[in-house]
Amino acid sequence: MHSSESLSHSYSEFAVAPRAGLWRRLAAMFYDWLILIALWMLAMALGLGLVALLNSAGVISFANYADPAAYIADHKIWFQLYSLALFIGFYLYFWCKGGQTLGMRSWRVLLVQQDGRPVTLKQAAIRALTALLGLGNLWLLIRWGKGLALQDQLSHTQMVVLTKQQSRALNLYKNAR
Repeated sequence: MHSSESLSHSYSEFAVAPRAGLWRRLAAMFYDWLILIALWMLAMALGLGLVALLNSAGVISFANYADPAAYIADHKIWFQLYSLALFIGFYLYFWCKGGQTLGMRSWRVLLVQQDGRPVTLKQAAIRALTALLGLGNLWLLIRWGKGLALQDQLSHTQMVVLTKQQSRALNLYKNAR
């Protein structure tokens, strides 16, 4: 898969690969959420550190607050937006970098355009915003047998199941697209 010719061949393979079902998607999403929880905890610690630093520098004041957490609770919209940016950024990075988050890699699922090519940043953003925190996957139950969740249809993407051989050949650590 080093030449562009072999990559274009693999795109057609992905276009006709079986689509991921609801349970495989949910399992991959669960793995990703475990990772996101850890990243979110780290991001919140950095946020608390930044607020404490800004207080020390005199940019903000904790005078009317019991502690930094009370300050943050009073200004929670900024931390909610910060969290949302972290979550969306996680998915955009992995989907555009190689078509797989870490959970998707574990469950041998790949996100591609419906013709098998890698997703674009625009498609990834549409997908992230229309997934409705994973509830878009329930569309699979409504349109049984189609294999496309709501976010797949709206972003013109699909999640396909890789064989063990395809997963090994893709090896995102060595051959990221």
